[in-house]
Amino acid sequence: TPGKAGTILYAMGWTQHTVGTQNIRAMSIIQLLLGNMGIAGGGVNALRGESNVQGSTDQALLFHLLPGYLKAPLASDTTLEIYNKKYTPKTADPKSANWWGNYPKYSVSLLKALYGEAAQKENQFCYDYLPKLEDGKNYSWMALFDAMYKGKIKGFFAWGQNPACGGPHANKTNKALEKLDWLVTVNLWETETALFWKRPGVDPTKIKTEVFLLPCAASMEKEGSVTNSGRWAQWRYKAVDPPGEAKPDGDIINELFLKVRELYEKEGGKFPEPIVRLSWKCGPTDEKGQVKHFDPHYVAKEINGYALADVIQDGKVVVKKGELMPSFAFLKDDGTTSSGNWIYCASYTEKGNMMARRDRKDPSGIGLYPGWAWSWPVNRRIIYNRASVDLEGKPWDEKRAVIRWDGSKWVGDVPDGAWPPGTKHPFIMLPEGYARLFALTLADGPFPEHYEPFESPVKNLMSSQQVNPAIYRWDKYGSDMDKYAPMGSKEYPIVATTYRVTEHWQTGAMTRWQPWLVELQPEMFVEMSEELAKEKGIKNGDWCTVISIRGKVKAKAIVTSRFKPFKINGKIVHEVGLPWCFGFSGLAKGDSANNLVPTIGDANTMIQESKAFLVDIRKGVN
Repeated sequence: TPGKAGTILYAMGWTQHTVGTQNIRAMSIIQLLLGNMGIAGGGVNALRGESNVQGSTDQALLFHLLPGYLKAPLASDTTLEIYNKKYTPKTADPKSANWWGNYPKYSVSLLKALYGEAAQKENQFCYDYLPKLEDGKNYSWMALFDAMYKGKIKGFFAWGQNPACGGPHANKTNKALEKLDWLVTVNLWETETALFWKRPGVDPTKIKTEVFLLPCAASMEKEGSVTNSGRWAQWRYKAVDPPGEAKPDGDIINELFLKVRELYEKEGGKFPEPIVRLSWKCGPTDEKGQVKHFDPHYVAKEINGYALADVIQDGKVVVKKGELMPSFAFLKDDGTTSSGNWIYCASYTEKGNMMARRDRKDPSGIGLYPGWAWSWPVNRRIIYNRASVDLEGKPWDEKRAVIRWDGSKWVGDVPDGAWPPGTKHPFIMLPEGYARLFALTLADGPFPEHYEPFESPVKNLMSSQQVNPAIYRWDKYGSDMDKYAPMGSKEYPIVATTYRVTEHWQTGAMTRWQPWLVELQPEMFVEMSEELAKEKGIKNGDWCTVISIRGKVKAKAIVTSRFKPFKINGKIVHEVGLPWCFGFSGLAKGDSANNLVPTIGDANTMIQESKAFLVDIRKGVN
């Protein structure tokens, strides 16, 4: 509709399903058909439970990626040439920008950031030093804890996380931790993960795992950046020193790495080169070249990247040797530039730390605030903004113009490609230059299709295929703890979902130590409809037991009109809701809802299906 814009907001309620990716894909298709991509007030936008989810994925927290959404190499990608050729798309269309055609520039610049002078063309820029994923093997959360449960992983760093409460089938996770030789937890408090060896019902003398707890600094006790869902990288300043022996994560990592490198230098090993030849420029150095302490500004500059030789364009030096790179447009594949993450190139330049900017002016009038912090790529506030104009560069919505062509240049937001109108297709990251309604890259097919949750009380009324056929079942691969309720289970007839609460954050590892928050939300509960409560003889405040095929939790009943029974194909189906913010330590203790959640996940991302699974509920503590 002319003059109208619509956005779709989503969170875990849409992603934590066996069809989570296809849920988001369905929304993307809708927004494309409605013309809501690339415009002000449009798009598909994630509501995150963490302030830096975007930043963590940008910097390759996910197992299948390198920084900047480059692909983690597989074992079959035996050379840098094979790797670059495999992941660099090609097109014969002269109007296609095909920006991923620059892939080798970004991969080589990353290798130069990682290995510095050691990375040369003659040794494939140390490509052999990168760890390779086994072809076809999954290394996501559930896969790692399954491998740990089977004794294949000997040591584990739990950095700022609490997997004993935070992941699906928490009972299996805790059993997996028992199989480790050593566990290092880095956190503000002694979490359930640090204390798993003396959880209720366990004999500590029979657990072999050696546990180390390293106290770390909270966000206000250290300096650095966070990147929000709008891709705004914002610099945060240190307010106070951390208490006692607590240190910023960067300092802990620095000390660990220097000791590990020292051991490899003295004792060698099967393959010491990736460690001893790693470029380690994370802070000021002493007279021996050893990093004295971690400094996030050094790391931010390494992420941005440097000119390692004069960068010449059209016969002119555009970036001098030793200078910070002003844009990824100048990155090279010949080893003369470095960048730890190409999409963050221009975030920290010779002009200073762009992420620390705090200009509150908004000349656009639509909320771009181009001088506040910095957004990737190249401070573009709305990606695919070329879709907001017609083929002549005129905005579809004049009142909310993101960019426009003034006859000689683009004005407004940083354009998604500076070419004049009509010279390049608008979707520059795809080789065809157009958005995709049909996508062949997903494991479960090119179009979204309705499947029931893996544990469902009803038959799929839309298809003869009950559940997503592309999902991975751990019970088929030798895991005795992974059990699932059958469709229409009489033993577990109630649908359960999990959620967060305002008063606690994630597993409560930080908030369950705050007395005021504990007063507001003191104990584990199960929320249910008035109809279900009447059927079960449960009153508000009664203790209940919620049971799945994997475990059980004790919870107080909250009877509410917020939950209502479903009527599906003539059958009444009840639903209950449980928070996953409790555990057995802290000021507020309680069972975690994740004791009930199945280890079954989305066919593409492997995120767990914790928004729909089967349970039963009984009055009293059983």
